[in-house]
Amino acid sequence: MFTTVIGVGSLLTNRMQAIREFAFFSSFGMLSLFLLVLTFVPAALSLIPVRGAKEKGITKFRLAVGRICDKAAEINLRKQKISLSILACLTIFFALGIFRVRVETNPVEFFKKDSEISRNFYDIYRHLSGSFPVNVCIESSVENAFEDPKIIKEISQIQLFLNRLPGVDKSISFADYLKVVNYAMNRFDPRHYALPEEAFEFRMLINNYKIMLGEDMLWGFVSRDFSKANILLLTHLSSSDDFLKTKDRIQEHIRKSSPKTLSSEVTGIGVVISASGHLLTIGQVKSLFLTIALIFSLMFLLFLSFKVGFIAILPNVFPIIILFGTMGWLKIELSAATSLIASIAIGIAVDDTIHYLVCFNREFKKVLNDEEALKQTFRKIGNSMIFTTLLISAGFSVLLFSNFGPTSLFGILMVITMISALVGDLFITPALMLHVELVTIWDLVRVKLGKDPQEGIPLFRNLSRTGIHHILMAGSLRPFQKGTVVCRKGESSDMMYAIISGDMDVINPLADDACGSYSGEKIIAHLKVGDVVGEMGLFRGAPRSATVIATSPGEMLPINQKMIKRLQFLYPGTSNQFFFNLVTILCDKLDRMTQCYAAESFMNMDTGQFSARGFFEILEREVDLARRYKVDLSLCLMEVEFSKEGGGLDPLIKDEVLGIAGRVLCSTIRKSDLLGRLESNLFGIIFLYSDVEKAQEICARMGRQIKEEALGKKGVNITVNNGIVGYNPGDVSGETELLGFIKQANSALEKARRTRTLGTDQKDWKGP
Repeated sequence: MFTTVIGVGSLLTNRMQAIREFAFFSSFGMLSLFLLVLTFVPAALSLIPVRGAKEKGITKFRLAVGRICDKAAEINLRKQKISLSILACLTIFFALGIFRVRVETNPVEFFKKDSEISRNFYDIYRHLSGSFPVNVCIESSVENAFEDPKIIKEISQIQLFLNRLPGVDKSISFADYLKVVNYAMNRFDPRHYALPEEAFEFRMLINNYKIMLGEDMLWGFVSRDFSKANILLLTHLSSSDDFLKTKDRIQEHIRKSSPKTLSSEVTGIGVVISASGHLLTIGQVKSLFLTIALIFSLMFLLFLSFKVGFIAILPNVFPIIILFGTMGWLKIELSAATSLIASIAIGIAVDDTIHYLVCFNREFKKVLNDEEALKQTFRKIGNSMIFTTLLISAGFSVLLFSNFGPTSLFGILMVITMISALVGDLFITPALMLHVELVTIWDLVRVKLGKDPQEGIPLFRNLSRTGIHHILMAGSLRPFQKGTVVCRKGESSDMMYAIISGDMDVINPLADDACGSYSGEKIIAHLKVGDVVGEMGLFRGAPRSATVIATSPGEMLPINQKMIKRLQFLYPGTSNQFFFNLVTILCDKLDRMTQCYAAESFMNMDTGQFSARGFFEILEREVDLARRYKVDLSLCLMEVEFSKEGGGLDPLIKDEVLGIAGRVLCSTIRKSDLLGRLESNLFGIIFLYSDVEKAQEICARMGRQIKEEALGKKGVNITVNNGIVGYNPGDVSGETELLGFIKQANSALEKARRTRTLGTDQKDWKGP
């Protein structure tokens, strides 16, 4: 509604009073109607009982309109190049027609040929001297100039030129009446039908003029101080173009042929109407550009982007081009009536554009898929756009039956413009929106952020609140409830989710039933605020590898390729930090996955050492065998420590020494023994069929060999601590056998660290 008021209100800039009055009262009427629609209409509708629509005709019509919307959506998605090419050709064709538009204000042409006014005009035009006289006002800079016979004769010379102009039947001035008076005063002698030669004769003739013809007749052709004179032209002109050409010729002739003291001005009802055509053209250009500028500003405020504001204007320029192109090709002149159409039409047409853009933005945020959003938008507002255009066109089509030409032209051109606007909204706007991203100011209003959201959500790290607003507006916050299945194992998706609030569980389900419940074999991970899930779907489009269930209510931010493109298009600065944060989160997640994989692996195939998991599983099995068959079993926890004079040990040297230690242990232990690397510098050794003394001897030998192999590392002091225990079932009462056995070994290692003396590079501690 406001855009329509803007379009009509822009006509207030026109210098023609009638058009300004039209703009004022039309705007007032629309605002009044708006208030009625908000107040009276809802109250009245609430009093009307609701009844089901039983008319089959209405149902069929709605179905037909629905099929048109579906076809339009299909064309935009499948045949966009063809439709845009056709529209481009039409635009070029009608744009060329704009250069053929003529500004013409011929009041006679406003009426149909068979109307009484038109017939009477043409009777006067053919048989009399026309209906539009022209006045040529000649002014002198010298007072009483027109009492000089020479100047009066100059007027006669000008009249000779005027009488030869096309469309001029006769010219009349007070010089002609002076000749008549002189002729009458001299007994109608033809020799005296002339102007006097002397000034005193002229003054006497003026007195006789007043007596014979009256003063009113005199002052109608000359001013009282005789500094201005009027020449009346009787013409049969009616075209504004002819009037303006005649005016230019007259002024040009007087400027070149008359004394420099004389100046001229051409006026009259015909000239005034013609001059209004130029004001009309200037006013039309001003109002049209003002309308476009105001609507662009409104679009920018609504969609928060100069790009979207500019592109949203394009579909509404299309009907304007069609309008003026039609006028040019059909030779319809730009007149006071037809000049109103462009500003009114663009104000009405832009309403449908705004409705489409807002609805498309809302639907896109639900699915984050532009093609699906386009289909849903056409289903929801396509019918309304078509119905509105048809109703407005039907209303203006009533004007076609008017006998007043401008009114009927106004009606037909408004119908053409409204249909063109509908074509633009059905085919141009959707095509542009498939390639342009937008958000609305309502998205900004709906986004509510708590205190310092960037502190608790890694995805928002180092972003201002404005940047966080940009991210949430480019996507769409989606609420979820406890028990909501965010995604299921095996389903395909291109979406990743960032948890803004709430918690989720990632599970590997045994089965999912139709009701959405699940029986989890294993909970893989607990997700909290700031975590992301589903990254493989975003980057690879891979099927889901697990099911994600919400364990508490909250909100999440869906992220897919389209959302990322929107963010890049609308807010490139924010998108850079967003991508950096996203990659950081994924790297951290990959690092955790690597650590988990390393912990879960059974054996390092390169070194032959068991992982912590594999080592303790084998230890559990060997403890069970030792208890069952009553054989000796010893466990050694060997720790390799480093120090360097002056500090600052190079990590590369440390890794190299640990590699040497691993190789020495692998090559030294017996085939019956088992070796595992529990931490970076902690090794575990299971000695089968060996008591503590035997195990202590072997460990001491391995420690010395490690030191010998690492002698080449100058400045590095190596200490080997051994915690050695033998298996004895009676010593682990109250604990599980495995856990108690491991605790004894760990205690022995701690004692070895504490009893290490200065200068000792190896210390063994034998447990119970």
